[in-house]
Amino acid sequence: MNKVDVERTKPDGAPMDDRKSPDQHDPGKKSDFFRADKISTSRATIFYAIGVVGGLVIGGIGLFTARGTTTNVVPPQDLALVNNVPILRSDFETQLENETGLKFTEASRAEKIRVMNEMLREELLVQRGLELNFAETDQASRNALVSAVEQQAIAEVTTSQPTEKQLRKQFEDHRAQYATEGTMTVNNLLALESIDPSVPDPRDRAEKAAAALRDGVPLLEVEQRYNMVRDKFYKEDFYFAAKIHLGDKMYEKVVNLNAGDVTDPMLGQNDNYHVIQMISNTRPVPLSFERSRSQVLTDYKNNEQARLMNNAVSFLLNRAKVLIAKDYAKDFDPKVLQHSYAP
Repeated sequence: MNKVDVERTKPDGAPMDDRKSPDQHDPGKKSDFFRADKISTSRATIFYAIGVVGGLVIGGIGLFTARGTTTNVVPPQDLALVNNVPILRSDFETQLENETGLKFTEASRAEKIRVMNEMLREELLVQRGLELNFAETDQASRNALVSAVEQQAIAEVTTSQPTEKQLRKQFEDHRAQYATEGTMTVNNLLALESIDPSVPDPRDRAEKAAAALRDGVPLLEVEQRYNMVRDKFYKEDFYFAAKIHLGDKMYEKVVNLNAGDVTDPMLGQNDNYHVIQMISNTRPVPLSFERSRSQVLTDYKNNEQARLMNNAVSFLLNRAKVLIAKDYAKDFDPKVLQHSYAP
């Protein structure tokens, strides 16, 4: 018997399709949701939703915990947040130990609360000062900021010690600085203008007084004979003090004189003629590196601090836009500003 295909028809006479729809499954057949080899719209939708929600959660955590954002959670390394500005636990422990003289673990709870309140009050006042722009308008605040920046810039020098090689280089490069302090004693005679027309002019009297001193005439007799005044009598002055008393110009002409030498008349700062007699001159004696070591160390640190500060000013000046008023612009020299810190 031959097989005969029988066309199935619907009640209305239309042909019936034996194929099942995608949503129809055999009762014993495993759902496509759990089958990796089958496409499942439901599975794709659910995992897409999970990814979107997870991304939003992660983004929200990052947004609300980033620096500069408001948060209601104090990070573990901070003691408190004041307008989202942290007070570090390390700073809290340091301040407590400095104030109480005790180790942090030995301090009482009351002392810890007191120090915490101090730091909170300080932060509130600092933030208020910044709101009021005290850093720009209050001179004391500006001075404190300048000092803080300077200390930060030279921290490298103040917290470290130079090597032996660096100190010896400082000594060799500035050997003339490391010597005993010279001393001198002088008589400084001054020829003043006289209203008496019979008295010779000051220069003539000064020349005669200098000649008389060289001939050994006593000082008092020279003063009386030539109407000279002893401007200053120094018992014994260090070189630096004598330089202040005499002025740079006269000091340079006197410093190399020997005991008993007398200068020619010199014009002083007040256009009066001076005659200086050297009584004694003890010149500086060079010191060894070992004897001058402490001074070498001080000078080295001063030089390094000046170098670092000049570098800092140069850096800040180079990145800043500085405009000078017309009446001062021609006298402004950036190089002078960049070397304003002298050792």
